Amino acid sequence: MIEIKGLSGAPGRGFGKAIILENKKVSTERKTISDSCAEIHTLTNARNDYKRSLSALTESAESAKNKTEAGILNAYIEILDDDVFFNDVEKIIRQENVCASWAVEEKRRETAAKFSSVDDKYLKSRVDDINNICVGVMKKLQGISDNDSLTFAGNENFIVFAKDLTPADTVRFDRKYLKGMVTEKGGLTSHTVILAKALGIPTVVGTGPFPQGLFNEDSVLIDGTAGMVVVSPDDATRKAFETKCKENEKQQMLFYTCESRAAVTRDGFHIHVDINSGDKESIRTFNAGSCDGIGLFRTEFVYMGQSYYPSEELQFQIYKDMAVKTGEKELIIRTLDIGGDKQLGYMNLPKEANPFLGYRAIRLCLDRTEIFKIQLKAILRAGVYGNVKIMFPMIANLEEVIRAKELLEEAKADLTKHNIKFKRDIPVGIMVETPAAALLSDKLAENVSFFSIGSNDLIQYITAADRTNELVQPVYNNHNISFLRAVKLISENAHRCNISVGICGETASEPSLIPLWCAMGIDELSVAPALVGRTKYLVGQMSRKELIPEMEKILSSGSIENCNHCLSRILESIDYEK
Repeated sequence: MIEIKGLSGAPGRGFGKAIILENKKVSTERKTISDSCAEIHTLTNARNDYKRSLSALTESAESAKNKTEAGILNAYIEILDDDVFFNDVEKIIRQENVCASWAVEEKRRETAAKFSSVDDKYLKSRVDDINNICVGVMKKLQGISDNDSLTFAGNENFIVFAKDLTPADTVRFDRKYLKGMVTEKGGLTSHTVILAKALGIPTVVGTGPFPQGLFNEDSVLIDGTAGMVVVSPDDATRKAFETKCKENEKQQMLFYTCESRAAVTRDGFHIHVDINSGDKESIRTFNAGSCDGIGLFRTEFVYMGQSYYPSEELQFQIYKDMAVKTGEKELIIRTLDIGGDKQLGYMNLPKEANPFLGYRAIRLCLDRTEIFKIQLKAILRAGVYGNVKIMFPMIANLEEVIRAKELLEEAKADLTKHNIKFKRDIPVGIMVETPAAALLSDKLAENVSFFSIGSNDLIQYITAADRTNELVQPVYNNHNISFLRAVKLISENAHRCNISVGICGETASEPSLIPLWCAMGIDELSVAPALVGRTKYLVGQMSRKELIPEMEKILSSGSIENCNHCLSRILESIDYEK
């Protein structure tokens, strides 16, 4: 029996025989050519060929009404249609007289380096999409077929093992028999993981090199929830696994039935469960019936996909589309949160020693006011079409809030001057994600309509632990008592001023912390779309009145270990199966 440990990509459990994919590697060798025009023509044919194969998969997904699958594949087609990207590839071919594969690889490396420097898990994971598209084009250039490695004999349940997988790979598998996916590489916000969650395929990613004892046709158990794979399990392990699978199936059905319901505690406290969003794919696939709204709409993707600052009209259309889809439900649009570690060539941002503490987000926007006002006007105009709210990120003092609101008024005056319709009474909120904002939350609450706690950054700043640094992950702990006390302080100050307070980030959907959020009176939790049902179910199992004394004990103890023990006991009391 062999155990393989990785990251929990998509929850669920499955059993089947191992199928190990050995995808043929593409060549990235630099080769000199004599006819650049002919090489560019070959590149164009390869792009078109790859697009046709993706379009066929997209049509199949749309016919089957698989919105998430179709949306992701359409996102890949958009990247493939990016003439700015491929014009640069053609330029390399012409200037250096090199083969198309080398030129594609050069541009891929350059673009991947730009995105990899971003301190945003979602945007950083888009590197995978760029890499996958480039590899797909190079395969077409080199005549490498995917079909050979994706054809399986027999009608048996199987679990795929691969170095990495693309969404296009995933949709080619026979869904009837595919019971799980395991990859050596991959991140938790990759499109493959998003697709796996949407399709309900248990997935474990980031395992590192597979052990030498793994062979095709080995029997395999996969636990996507725990991030665990067992190869050639013994009878006792298999029997225990089958029992867990049955329990898990019942629980998943409970979660599914909770999606469209209100999240209300047993003693009547209501919590809105929104989703996080911020890309073209989410606009296509968003389902307003499965959540209470959008608690965080990131706007960085609009700027990342441009060669220059996006126009007011372009931004307006994107925000309007989402406002129409959300209807009467709230859509909280976060203004541009970029800068410092998020380098965009056309912004000419300075190199900084400490980008997490640097020239970013509201600091950048208050300095480049014309760019900021263009975005504000686009959001104000979109507000006519739905329940739109504006949220300012990275606030550290009251002066920033006052100045941002002044610029918002200037944007309103510009629109009024040109007789353009906009939402005049648009609610204004802030992200509370710095210790400074937490400590000043009593005064900040007097000047805004709502708070949204950016838990990922708040934990990072409170614990002085870089959340991307593996060496300090034990310190970056969402059960840190200082962080939890800060959330309680923020919530109390918000409610003292009669404004709502929400949480976005990983902790919003963390099962062990939901009892504390209920006890603290958090009004809104913004989570990943796949976690809406689970979050609503857990809220429904809680009693705020009963949890308040437990919360006080936890926060007064000061001990992370004690916090873990108490919260685990609460989850056990409601029979929650991880």
